[in-house]
Amino acid sequence: MTPTAPPSRDRPGPAPAGVPAAAAVPPLLPVILTLVVAAILLSVVFARLFPSAARSQALPAARFTDITVASGVRFVQHNGLQPSPTTLGGGVAVLDYDGDGRPDLLFVGGTRWPWEDDLAKHVGESSLVLYHNEGGGRFNDVTASAGLTVELQGMGAAVGDFDNDGLPDVFVTCVGTNHLFHNRGHGQFEDVTEQAGVGGADNSWSTGATWIDIDNDGRLDLVVAHYARWPEEVPLAMAFSIADLGRSYGAPAGFIAALPSVYRNVGHGRFVPVPGAAGLRTIDRVTGLPAAKALAVTPLDANGDGKLDLLFTYHTAENALFLNQGDGTFRPWVAGPNARNEGVSAGVATASLLALASRPDVDERLAAWQAASGPRARDGFVHLDGKLGAALLDYEFDGHLAVFAGGGRAEPDTNKFEGGRDFAAPPRLLLHRNDWLPAPVAGRWSQPVVARGIAVADLDGDGDDDVVIVQHGGPAIVLRNDQHSGLPWLRLQLIATRSQPEAGGARVELHTPRRIQVQTVAPAMGFLAQSESVLTFGLGEDARVRKIVIRWPSGQRQELRPTGLNRTLVIREP
Repeated sequence: MTPTAPPSRDRPGPAPAGVPAAAAVPPLLPVILTLVVAAILLSVVFARLFPSAARSQALPAARFTDITVASGVRFVQHNGLQPSPTTLGGGVAVLDYDGDGRPDLLFVGGTRWPWEDDLAKHVGESSLVLYHNEGGGRFNDVTASAGLTVELQGMGAAVGDFDNDGLPDVFVTCVGTNHLFHNRGHGQFEDVTEQAGVGGADNSWSTGATWIDIDNDGRLDLVVAHYARWPEEVPLAMAFSIADLGRSYGAPAGFIAALPSVYRNVGHGRFVPVPGAAGLRTIDRVTGLPAAKALAVTPLDANGDGKLDLLFTYHTAENALFLNQGDGTFRPWVAGPNARNEGVSAGVATASLLALASRPDVDERLAAWQAASGPRARDGFVHLDGKLGAALLDYEFDGHLAVFAGGGRAEPDTNKFEGGRDFAAPPRLLLHRNDWLPAPVAGRWSQPVVARGIAVADLDGDGDDDVVIVQHGGPAIVLRNDQHSGLPWLRLQLIATRSQPEAGGARVELHTPRRIQVQTVAPAMGFLAQSESVLTFGLGEDARVRKIVIRWPSGQRQELRPTGLNRTLVIREP
């Protein structure tokens, strides 16, 4: 008889008679089920906290309403003779000149040329026009009472408080001597060009300018870009005549390239020229001469070090980025195969191609400016095929910047040589998805214009940015933003107490449950234009701001938690 082995402790014996056998359960099944449930829960949490960077490809319609007539703005740009010797003029700057909390508008036009016949002179017509914001998007011309009735061949304007008295002053670039107007308060300005020493040469043609504190001494310094200059022994009329039938865009035979001018603020309303232009020297690789025809200079913090760098845009030369060394000098950013990534903007200014920033925690303005001249992109690069009239705004209130581009060209006859490139063109709103794309137009606001300076500001106090367009040889246009997305927003105005009060270079992080938005305080400069400097943060679907982190130019770190949305916060450095 074969012996029977006892039942194994590790293996159950046969079920008793009459009792059904239980289904076998794999021993790892409970563990697997636990992991699956945990993975699902974690994916939901991470999707909520860290959503995909990709946004919907659907483009909202660009909804603006032309309120020029209702606004009371009556400015018409002209440059004396018709046709004008230059097609570049037409500037605008946003400033709160009287401190009432509403953005006012300063328009820059021209006047008669020195060689015009007396019968062609425009008597009693000011080149500058200042409009006071009365509220609700309505403006009143206060040029005469402000003391700004002047005749000059103006290009653009740069606004900054150079004497730290809390009032914005105005520097106007011109064909010929530039002008500085000091805000004396009580709505009055005074021309202090001569005593300040910033007029420049009277045979110089200036375009872009900006105020920044280049040496960290708490005072705003002045950087001026020059389109060209003409020989002192050659009359201006002859210079235009030599330069291809009197047009400013012709061969530079009648004009000479000029390096930027940098003026250091030494206090008491006085400035001194900085030798060597503080390192801001762009040399044309073909001619070996200084790059000619500078259009604009834009401050931005390209490498995230809290110091404002300078991006120069040229009409016919490559753009150039200069990094702020913090000692009053700049060095050119140079691309190279082994170059270290200088923060967000390693590809900002190599040849005519600008690499798009892709990091989610980086200030988007750099990438947006790179697309400001057209929506064409390829392999992550935007081609700057035109460089006039553009401004940045958070149109959708989703925390991503859009580009409002004028589309006009510098030369009236380019359509004879390049198909589809007309002198006047409809403005466009470019939105960033995988590419920069023009939003569909809702309404009749997008008519062909000869756009020059373009500025954005919340003109009517409803939180979103409205648009002002200056036309060459035509009336200014005021467009009210009617997007009505219903999404929340915050606007921040910073006042520094340990450095220059305008807080240029301050880095602001806005933390929400879904993302971190970053913006840098800087003068909002464009071609012949300056927009409102208040930082606007659209929050998209986030209805809660966890915290705001500010890194001030002094090195001070401040953290605060806002108590509400859809409002403007004025934040002082502690």
